[in-house]
Amino acid sequence: MDSTNRQAQTATTPASLIGTSSAQDLGSYQSGYILPVSVTNFFPIKKPNTAVPKLSAKAALLYDTANDKVLFSISSQKSLPVASLTKLLMATIVLDQLTLNVPVTITSRSYNVDDLGADFNRGEALAVGDLLKAMLIKSSNDAAYALAQAVETKTGKGIVEQLNAKAGLIGMYNSRFSDPAGLNDDAYSTVEDLLKLVKYSKRYSAIWQIINQPETDVKSVDGRFSHHIVSTNKLFGVLPNIVGGKTGYTDGAKGCMILEIALPADDSSLLAIVLGSDERFADTKTLLEWGRDNFRWH
Repeated sequence: MDSTNRQAQTATTPASLIGTSSAQDLGSYQSGYILPVSVTNFFPIKKPNTAVPKLSAKAALLYDTANDKVLFSISSQKSLPVASLTKLLMATIVLDQLTLNVPVTITSRSYNVDDLGADFNRGEALAVGDLLKAMLIKSSNDAAYALAQAVETKTGKGIVEQLNAKAGLIGMYNSRFSDPAGLNDDAYSTVEDLLKLVKYSKRYSAIWQIINQPETDVKSVDGRFSHHIVSTNKLFGVLPNIVGGKTGYTDGAKGCMILEIALPADDSSLLAIVLGSDERFADTKTLLEWGRDNFRWH
């Protein structure tokens, strides 16, 4: 192309003026219609001289949901046991296979499975929806095993097989699950994979309607037994605007936690994930407050 043609093209091409480059955009410009300029969203922006949060966790991640950005992470691909965070994945399988009003009976297989005291009575029947509440709010292992047994009966497939198949479907390629409650520490995941799980779980409104409750009551289907369920999440009443969360703990996994809080003034929310923590509630609170206070959102 000679210099004359280059000058002519520069004079007539609007891309450098309005931030467009395609032939379609050029045609719109020449016909008198100017398309809006596409602007990259650079927010949130970390404030100057912001110190890195000090955590006891072996791995952690902080995620801005509105802008789809990871704001902070440590050891994000490190494989670690996740304890009862497994139950968030378990809940998606339950909702795929069972309806909320179906009764499920507590059997010897789902009675006092962790030897820490039974959550229900042997032979008691509860609705799937109430067992989900017990599993996700109180982190009941008995509820997780009762639901697993019901899913296996319906599908004819082992629950561990189904957990790992669902993890693969979600894209959790660095994760492995070995029981429905997360009791076995040979199971593992990463904070990156758990972020994928949280995003996927948002497809199930029932899960998030449950995990934002600090307490509730459930009854057996015949009305004989009533159980008051209190959340294992000790940040209820400490942090405002909790959207939902799930706790986890075993001696091998240490403290694990997923927690999302809303930022109403900024039209966003922050999600914290911590694994292998000596102080899971303090770490989660520190991480969420650090994100809230040390970024400009608009």
